[in-house]
Amino acid sequence: MTVRCLARYGARGTTGRAICREAGVSHGLLRHYFDNPDNLLLETYQQLCDDFLHRFETELLPEPADPWRALERFFIIAFSEEWASSEQLGAWTAFWGLVSSGGEFARVSDRFNADLRLVLERAARRLPAPSDMSMADAISILSAVMDGLWLEYCLSAVRTPRERAVALCNATARRLFAG
Repeated sequence: MTVRCLARYGARGTTGRAICREAGVSHGLLRHYFDNPDNLLLETYQQLCDDFLHRFETELLPEPADPWRALERFFIIAFSEEWASSEQLGAWTAFWGLVSSGGEFARVSDRFNADLRLVLERAARRLPAPSDMSMADAISILSAVMDGLWLEYCLSAVRTPRERAVALCNATARRLFAG
């Protein structure tokens, strides 16, 4: 419900009362589900980041026979309905606004982005090494391409269909890790 409220009302309009109203439950239930209702958005952001990372790590954990296919599965997940939708975009946009103000949101964001790049790097280390740049730079480029295409897809699945976004991520990876 919090993600839906964030997408609909933004960070300022997403209050405990708005979330409970959306869920059709009493405001008192917040204490049951959240350690500190005042930190509802922070806890939701942390959980969303953790869920996102866990999903990718689970997918990439088994040693794949084909490392290119494993990386493609990573891209497919990133552009799945679970993670790429206008509702997800609305929630992430609200969180990014909170991240820019610093504090705990910035710390969660920094840790999430570092962890996500480590997951990407783990997958990329199974590929040929980039020949003309460091692994860190190659991962930064791949991450930026994924982020940009994810945003493009969430804004308009017609303009950049899911399959096209995945194909462009694959093409970028193949150029970066050509060996």
